Amino acid sequence: MPYSLVIACIDSRNPPETLAALDGLAVAIHRVIGFAHDAAELYRHADAIITELHPFDATRIAALDRCRIIACASTGYDYVDLQTAARRGIWVTNCPGYCTDEVATHTLALILSQARRLPQARSLARAGEWDPRPVRPLPHVRGQTLGLIGYGRIGSAVAAKARALGFRVLACDPYVDESAMRAAGVTPAGRETVLRESDYVSLHTPLTDETRDMIDSAALKLMKPSAYLVNTARGALVVEAALLAAVRESRIAGAAIDVLRVEPPPAEHPFLHDDRIAVTPHSAWCSEESDQAVWEWAAGYVAAVLRGERPAAAVNEPLAG
Repeated sequence: MPYSLVIACIDSRNPPETLAALDGLAVAIHRVIGFAHDAAELYRHADAIITELHPFDATRIAALDRCRIIACASTGYDYVDLQTAARRGIWVTNCPGYCTDEVATHTLALILSQARRLPQARSLARAGEWDPRPVRPLPHVRGQTLGLIGYGRIGSAVAAKARALGFRVLACDPYVDESAMRAAGVTPAGRETVLRESDYVSLHTPLTDETRDMIDSAALKLMKPSAYLVNTARGALVVEAALLAAVRESRIAGAAIDVLRVEPPPAEHPFLHDDRIAVTPHSAWCSEESDQAVWEWAAGYVAAVLRGERPAAAVNEPLAG
């Protein structure tokens, strides 16, 4: 009897039709758009699940009778209850590094878009206005300061790209050896220093109890009136009401955001209607190559568990099974 793999997709375009990592295993693949009302039995009897950002809380995990692994087709895994999964003998994995270059590149694109006032310049061009003075000042990016909160795979990749453009780079990460930062030409700094001195503050931390809501009113008050906040990490790192107030009151110059607390946001979300806040639709991860890679990586972890092996990217430790 084949193993049953349920893939919780965002839409019918993902994942690829074939997953080479499952070759040699008898696996019946069931693609489901999230938690469709008629999919409960598929989940209940699944031996493995790949989830594309669909949350598995304690209630949903309790409804799984045979599941041995929940593989997150993403870098983040904060949407799965790791402790409940562990108690049920279920591995949880993520895909660290599959889109590092994409997110780093997107981050720099957002920074440069704000630095060069591209949204405002586009509006001028559409209006037939060919004088750039309305979007000035346009300071040279060389010599400006980029502050990174988080210096893991993505943060360090952003730093390398930014330094090539002439940015001075500060970084705050208590879990990274400061000597590694200095060797890369990056200046270690505390969080308050990063917030106070940076022209652009870019977030690159996972979402944890420690980092949730870390960019609040108090943090934003430390930033320069000319500074921008950039977030390509997790929406819940930022208190959105506080950010909106800071921008509207000109306490900071603006923001560039790829992730929100609720996705997709309602049409009336104020970030979508303020020219000083650039929003992209959680697309920093995306390239044709990364889209293929994330599914193959997740399927590879599923294959390992079905063969009785420990998955390489485990983020919990099952207590049984």
